[in-house]
Amino acid sequence: MDIHVKRFVILAAVGASLFSIQSTAAQQQRSGAATNRPGANNENASRSPADPAVGRATQLIKQGKYPAAITELDAAIKADRKSAKAFVWRGFASNRIGLFSEAIEDCSQALQLEPKNTFAFLTRGYAYFMSGDNGRALADYNAAGAIDPSAPGPFSFRATVYSSMGEQKRALDEVNKALEINPNYGPGYGTLGFIYTKLQQYEKALAVLNKANQLNPHSFGNLFNRGVAYLGLGNNELALADFNDSILLAPRIARSYISRGRIFLGKGDYDAAIKDFNEAIRLQPQNVFALIQRARAYELSRNLKEARTDFQTILGLEPSNGVAIAGSERIEAKIAALTGGPAPVKDHSGARIALVIGNSHYKDVDPLANPERDAKLVADALKRAGFEKVQLLIDATRESLAAALKAFAADAAGADWALVYFAGHGIEVDGSNYLVPTDVKYENDDDIPKESIALDQILNAVGAASKLRLVILDACRENPFVAEMKGKAVSAAGRGLARIEPESGTLVAFATKHGHLATDGTGENSPFAASLVKRISTPGLEISQLFRLVHDDVYASTGQQQEPFTYGQLSAQEFFFKAR
Repeated sequence: MDIHVKRFVILAAVGASLFSIQSTAAQQQRSGAATNRPGANNENASRSPADPAVGRATQLIKQGKYPAAITELDAAIKADRKSAKAFVWRGFASNRIGLFSEAIEDCSQALQLEPKNTFAFLTRGYAYFMSGDNGRALADYNAAGAIDPSAPGPFSFRATVYSSMGEQKRALDEVNKALEINPNYGPGYGTLGFIYTKLQQYEKALAVLNKANQLNPHSFGNLFNRGVAYLGLGNNELALADFNDSILLAPRIARSYISRGRIFLGKGDYDAAIKDFNEAIRLQPQNVFALIQRARAYELSRNLKEARTDFQTILGLEPSNGVAIAGSERIEAKIAALTGGPAPVKDHSGARIALVIGNSHYKDVDPLANPERDAKLVADALKRAGFEKVQLLIDATRESLAAALKAFAADAAGADWALVYFAGHGIEVDGSNYLVPTDVKYENDDDIPKESIALDQILNAVGAASKLRLVILDACRENPFVAEMKGKAVSAAGRGLARIEPESGTLVAFATKHGHLATDGTGENSPFAASLVKRISTPGLEISQLFRLVHDDVYASTGQQQEPFTYGQLSAQEFFFKAR
């Protein structure tokens, strides 16, 4: 697996797995079991010239000083090349700073010296896992379990791998076995937090990760995963604190820099964001998500040439990436405007046009009942409000939606108003929002940008309208694909949609606030669509007031569980769907 694909394995696995190795090693040292720790009860090992350096190294490892520990272990191995414990501890320290190939080599050497060393199997298994080789990771975990069937570690490790492969029930069964063997087994709680984070059950994840962090406050993975949970719940400051701590403990994990950079980006600290994305790209040069975020930061800081370079790099890696396609088009238009290029001549007729999409019948997940009905209801309301052209698209595939957007963009160049309404599934990954066509099948997060339609493409499609550009999304439902992603990568798709900052003159309305979930409703229409149509049909209602009333309607009708949100700024001009 190419290294940029491993980012989502790193996302949730580091806490449980590395914590498991360290805790297992400590437990094995306390137990003195000959097969469970390197060199235990071995008369020759007790007199090994490597022992003093190994002792110093293990103390450094406890303090999180991994490079210094590796230096000590280099000296230990030079003193005694038959010291299995020196090799396995060096492999352990290498894992902690992301040197997985080196860890595999060292643990393999340790196993040649001590074939029943469970610590070496667990440490090497983790290195395989972080390298994207789930098969070899499971083989090593199974080998460790066969040597000591009563140890909780192999169960917890297998749970992490199964969860990363999308087998959540099997993962939960494994981690529950670990906790049955030892109810106070800290790594089990780290693994359980990993599983809940992957399932986007962030409240549950916080509960178990807090317990895991109490048991081991120096686990960078548990801290990172807790940061992800806080981010999913919208608590950016606590997320930032955990990401800071995880980076101090493990500075070679690109995923941590991307997550922290996203928080800086949201706060408008573009320099700090770019610095973090630079580090992530240094670690993983083909990490598309880091490149997208850096391009966005460059664009927001008005460094258009650098943004263009990043978007072009992404398209070289993924030619169908919707965010990069839209971003490249947008940047070229901005550069042309700044350099005095000729502006296209627009013959605006005063028309108001709309593209209305309702995706109900998805091929690979359960259907949504209301989007088709919602789209038809909204389309009828817009026609009654006097829109000159309303195109209705039901159960749009990626191809049909892309074609419709291309045609709509051409029409928008001659319109005063351009409106796109979408009801269906939407997914957020690393701050980018995607609308889900009915024919997609995601195996991992890498598929989302390539198989979906990016919200940026929708924004580009309305961008040429002269007076009002409006995008309305009833697409903030739970990600239905999270349990279906069976590839090696762990899903980083967020809950709901991400906050956006549209260009001036563009208004984007979400059925619920960023990072939250909307309901499909129990009636004929979703609460958001029902209120929207009611307000569109009200004469003399200015658009800003209209969306405030929709907010109040939905907030009340859902028992204050769903809160619609709008993003963007309009001019002082008043806009009415239906005049008095």
